[in-house]
Amino acid sequence: MIFDEAILPKELQMMKAFLPFLPADMQKALAICIKWMELQKTIEYFSRNPPIQQPPDMGNLMKHMKGLLPPEEQSQIEQFADMFENMDMYREMFEGFSSSFSPDQKE
Repeated sequence: MIFDEAILPKELQMMKAFLPFLPADMQKALAICIKWMELQKTIEYFSRNPPIQQPPDMGNLMKHMKGLLPPEEQSQIEQFADMFENMDMYREMFEGFSSSFSPDQKE
């Protein structure tokens, strides 16, 4: 789940959507109010849900970013994710291969 989805109720999302359609003199005050409420929701969220760090997996990171990008950029992210996944596979394969030989063993 995306962080914003976890902390932002639909009412705040709707307020953000309506913001540009309000009179100009009200937009700044409402935007500050929305950000204040987001901060309060963030504090509440972390008081109920301690943070958990995801493993530093570039393929997984790319997959999370994919949904935030326009379709033409999503294919590039998919290529990067596949590349990182293949790099991990090759690294594991070569680590296993190199560990089968001892340092003083000759071919």
